[in-house]
Amino acid sequence: MNPKQTATLLRRLGAMIYDTVLAGFSIVIIAGIVSVSFTALTGIKPPAALMILAYAAMTYGFFTWFWTHGGQTLGMRAWKLRVVTPDGQPINQQQASTRFGWAVLSAAALGIGFLVSLIDSERLTWHDRFSHTRLVRVN
Repeated sequence: MNPKQTATLLRRLGAMIYDTVLAGFSIVIIAGIVSVSFTALTGIKPPAALMILAYAAMTYGFFTWFWTHGGQTLGMRAWKLRVVTPDGQPINQQQASTRFGWAVLSAAALGIGFLVSLIDSERLTWHDRFSHTRLVRVN
């Protein structure tokens, strides 16, 4: 695949900000409804650890579902990006799961996993490389 088709870091960040706002807002609303319902039914507040797991599961579900159903989150659509295999095909659930895990590690490592795209000859991040996927520009 032509490295010029691979998304730039700036375009990736634009899509990430868009998705963070959209997914974050949606997840907080859904988790809030679940938390209030749980409290109303049981009379006790759900444990913080359980809520953190719920947030993580919803975030994982959001990204992997969009990546395996059309290759684009809403932020990626807005920034004209799509996640694909190196030969341009849709990614599968295993690749989406691996991509998600490495994306979390890329961010947790103070963004180094993203910054490597600035020096990588193919503009790949850690999560691109280790999941055998690419984030490419689309028209």
